[in-house]
Amino acid sequence: MDFSCLEQRMAQAYIDLLPSFVPDENAPVSISEQERFYTLIKSLYQLAFDEPLLFAASLHADDAYPYRYKKAYNKPQLIIDMRKFTKSLDGLLKAMFLLGRGEDVKLNNKQKAVLSRLGIDDLTALPAAWKWMSAKDNANAAAFSHCLFDANYPYTSDIYARLLGEPGFKRLEQWMLAQGYKRYNVYSVTASDCNLTLSIVNPQWSPEPPRGGFEYKIKHTGIAAQYDDYTRNPASFGLCVPGGMKPYLESFDSMGEELQAFVVKKTKKCDKCGYCVQTDKTGNRPHSHTAVTYEGKEYRLCNYFPGYTYCWKSIDDGLADMLIKMLSFMDQFSGKI
Repeated sequence: MDFSCLEQRMAQAYIDLLPSFVPDENAPVSISEQERFYTLIKSLYQLAFDEPLLFAASLHADDAYPYRYKKAYNKPQLIIDMRKFTKSLDGLLKAMFLLGRGEDVKLNNKQKAVLSRLGIDDLTALPAAWKWMSAKDNANAAAFSHCLFDANYPYTSDIYARLLGEPGFKRLEQWMLAQGYKRYNVYSVTASDCNLTLSIVNPQWSPEPPRGGFEYKIKHTGIAAQYDDYTRNPASFGLCVPGGMKPYLESFDSMGEELQAFVVKKTKKCDKCGYCVQTDKTGNRPHSHTAVTYEGKEYRLCNYFPGYTYCWKSIDDGLADMLIKMLSFMDQFSGKI
């Protein structure tokens, strides 16, 4: 999707990650007050899209990184320009959150002007739901800015199902939940600016909550979804593979044929990149791969970082079914690796 300027692209991320209005029916503030706050936040994001100069000193030509790994695009200034806009809008959201907590906040003139456009001129008389979302138990700035009113409602599932493909996403999610997998909102993930990511993982693998993401320090089977607003197609999700690929590749022959084909297709083939032997001073350490045979051909498949290849921008029923097969296979190893 193309935009009239870079700043509009960044504003779209806030719109995309705002869920539909679902109130907390047991809250100490009324549903109508919650809807008033939701409308205010939604209007803020639409204002940022329609009038980005309220949040930026100047506008830039639209652009985006093709992939999450920015270096190959060779435009280091691009992420700097992107973050100038998000820093401005995030700064206002943080100030709003702190104001709701009754803290002494000094707004700049631009922030005051934006709030005035939203009908907020008297900072001593903030809407009731604004103050409640700032000060309730377990309140945080991310839940505030995404209008996550009800702590028990799966807002993030709704968001990522809409962005990635609802039928396939819900098919996979329903299977996971039926198997005892648990949902987690993760607000900070390594190598991602996204402040609202979703992990759905099998707690049988570890009592620790997931760190978020699908690339680093994975301790559970499951999936993780995130939104990287600096990429051309920002929503993505990946398979969570605990322990790297080695234990599963060593049992390749026990996989069904469909799963074997899937694993050969998605697992990186060893290209002797040197990552796995970079600390070897002897020059004798073998590369970390596992040899498998599929349809009469041998493949040397990398044991490291499956999250780099087991990730997608959308999901349909066919992919959901393959991920169910893969998760079912990996879960046989719970407690063994």
